[in-house]
Amino acid sequence: MLKINNVSKIYLKGKDKFTALQDVSLEVEKSDFLAVVGPSGSGKSTLLHLVGGLIQPDSGQVLFRGNDVYKMNSKEANRYRTKNVGFVFQQFHLIPYLTVYENIKIAETESERKNGKIEALLEKCALLPLKNKYPSELSVGEKQRTAFVRAIISEPEILLADEPTGNLDPENSKILMTLIKEFNEDGGTVLLVSHEPETTNYATKIITLRSGKRV
Repeated sequence: MLKINNVSKIYLKGKDKFTALQDVSLEVEKSDFLAVVGPSGSGKSTLLHLVGGLIQPDSGQVLFRGNDVYKMNSKEANRYRTKNVGFVFQQFHLIPYLTVYENIKIAETESERKNGKIEALLEKCALLPLKNKYPSELSVGEKQRTAFVRAIISEPEILLADEPTGNLDPENSKILMTLIKEFNEDGGTVLLVSHEPETTNYATKIITLRSGKRV
């Protein structure tokens, strides 16, 4: 379903060059749960952002069902990001002036607007009583679960999770990882970046990056 061919990415800081990824290749099949591990600065987040269509590689290909994500026109690329990929980040990225319900609603595509769908997911994630609360009124765990619901509301094929438990205590980490695993067991594909060894226990495949290379 997803194929990454010899992808490289270099960042420039003034006259300095930093190689985030160097000739990384991997294949991800439907319903895989892939954990990407490695030390800080090894290229894990860059890899996730490349898969998500957020930053362009300097060389190589990111293929989704045989189509190069970075050769899509703007309409196709936008559909790929909004329909096929969901994102969960360590920092939540909730809109502060929108309620829990509204934060999720804006991520829902026209074709996926179904009566009661948001409420059903909120109830599953123990958030339904908080649907009219604002992010400032939520705990850290509640914020991350809201971000998770927002990520899966359009029923994406791929969930990209970048250090999703980085700000959570062990109890909330377990709750979130259980929800991500259930998404996977329902047929969703997961790419997870994490420093925390416990999260890799949920994965079906693990790859390691070091200094921008797969090892």
